Amino acid sequence: MKPSSSSRAADAYRTSEYATGTTDFFSPGEQNDVMRELCTPGLSTENCFFWGGALGTERRIAVFLPEWYMPTDAPRHCMPTDGERTVFFASYLAEHPEILSEIPITALSVKGSGFRELTHRDYMGSVLSLGVNRSVIGDIAVLNGNEAVIFVADRIADYIIESLTKIGRDGVKVTRTDVEPTWTVPRRFEDVPLTVSSPRLDVIVKALTGQSREDSAEMIRNGLVELSYAVTDSVSADVKPGDIVSVRGYGKYLIGDVTGETKSGRLKIAAKKYM
Repeated sequence: MKPSSSSRAADAYRTSEYATGTTDFFSPGEQNDVMRELCTPGLSTENCFFWGGALGTERRIAVFLPEWYMPTDAPRHCMPTDGERTVFFASYLAEHPEILSEIPITALSVKGSGFRELTHRDYMGSVLSLGVNRSVIGDIAVLNGNEAVIFVADRIADYIIESLTKIGRDGVKVTRTDVEPTWTVPRRFEDVPLTVSSPRLDVIVKALTGQSREDSAEMIRNGLVELSYAVTDSVSADVKPGDIVSVRGYGKYLIGDVTGETKSGRLKIAAKKYM
């Protein structure tokens, strides 16, 4: 049975008594689980930092620093985004390459021919088709139509370099690349304006997917919807600006501010779809 995210993190925490302790990659939801489950008597999250190879990554490993590496002025954890603490850690790693060298993440540059535009889904599908576990693959940063940077666990890097030769019908070349800790992963979005009767989750999902409200509620109850990276079965959950709604089979959306109302009192909400 695959160890839980908290048990893997607990093992890394114990390692930090004598060395830098690390895990494989966690999803944002798993990172939240680690924070909740490690906040117990006898354990501490003070020396835990989440790192994905650059700023703006979502899939990140847990890094537990030993006492002699610990900064004294790190911001406190504030999940789910943990933004200020991660920015601090990126700068800290840039100043302390000896710590960075102990974090087992490799950045791989993947370049296509340029004759076909490659999407995030193309890269992800081809990498996973190699038979690797999702836990050893971090974020895929699509730079343009034929180039991306993929963050992977060190131990799988050589295998991907040797095995990933095609994405779809396009030949690709994979090499190691140096990425500065303070580099920010680019994100591409498509604007998706919504008009809804209320900010309830089932209403938002209906607007995002085009399904009926009943079908949207059923997707939520069946665990197909995440609200800010946590699965919820509450159809009436309140969706706020800054929340991220993921619907399996439809994509991931960043919910923005209410921009106005229609004459009938329906809310106009700005949303963006992750591309």
